Amino acid sequence: MPTQQTYYLNGPTLATATAVFLDSGMTTCAPDGYYYDGTTARQQFGCSLLPAEPCPLCGDPCKGNINELESNEGVYYITFDAGSTIYDTGAIIIAISVDNGTVYGVRVNFDGVIYNALSSPIYGYLAGTPSTAFTYIGATINDCGIEGTTFTLDEYAYLPPPPAYVPMGTTTNVTITAGEMQLTANDPGVCIMVIPKPTAMPSTIDITLVGPCPISTAFVSVSCPMKLPSFQSTLGVTTVVTAIFCILPFAYTYYVAPVNGDGVTLGLYDWVFSDINGANVLPDGFYRSPAVPVPFDTYEVQNGVIVAFHSYCAL
Repeated sequence: MPTQQTYYLNGPTLATATAVFLDSGMTTCAPDGYYYDGTTARQQFGCSLLPAEPCPLCGDPCKGNINELESNEGVYYITFDAGSTIYDTGAIIIAISVDNGTVYGVRVNFDGVIYNALSSPIYGYLAGTPSTAFTYIGATINDCGIEGTTFTLDEYAYLPPPPAYVPMGTTTNVTITAGEMQLTANDPGVCIMVIPKPTAMPSTIDITLVGPCPISTAFVSVSCPMKLPSFQSTLGVTTVVTAIFCILPFAYTYYVAPVNGDGVTLGLYDWVFSDINGANVLPDGFYRSPAVPVPFDTYEVQNGVIVAFHSYCAL
């Protein structure tokens, strides 16, 4: 349910402000989500307010974000209620980080589809194979010999309020395959997964986390569905011919889930989509956009993630 709280705007009203803050000095951005002043409802994403929307009706809304939920060695199950009203649509953003690069696996089931692709702010696209497998992230130095090993791990279930995880009193066997290994040279940072929720139902999402090593520790956050920020762009091309590419119009509206960007200016390894719910990643290729950082004019996409910026059309 919505809650009343004091926030601070960098404009006279919510309708004219560009961001919402937690302090009067406007140094700490308010969390992502919807804000309503009795007249106007707007969504904040990455410290930037999106256009006004109709105020959501009462119903069965998303139960609230999960923030910094910690798990250790074991298998952890989270069932998240993402809401079942017509306003509970958009992209569910899952962020997972591992403590000091320790190894952890993640897999998500929503509406019968398995999701396991992440974007690291340091290494970019990380996804186990096949697409139904877990994706194990962490630093190679913390690999406790997990490939091909079968672990017998205690099981835990998410049960808010705190303590958030409770022991199920059961164990399960987990065998980790080579295709699931997506370890990197160093800590991968806060990795982002995007789950599209274009309709009110279904409303529950199932997340499984696996900590195979005695030192495994991970933190996960899960957002309520939100509409992704938009930006203008050209159509993508697989090969850049500057005489043609540099005169393509910014005639397409695409959407971004920030990883290193801020939702206004694109960042390296951001997710990019053709729809506001994050269901369809942009095809591999090269695109021009006024939203790329200076001094670039072009962003390159692979696997739905921005992998490079280029200056093809400089005067």
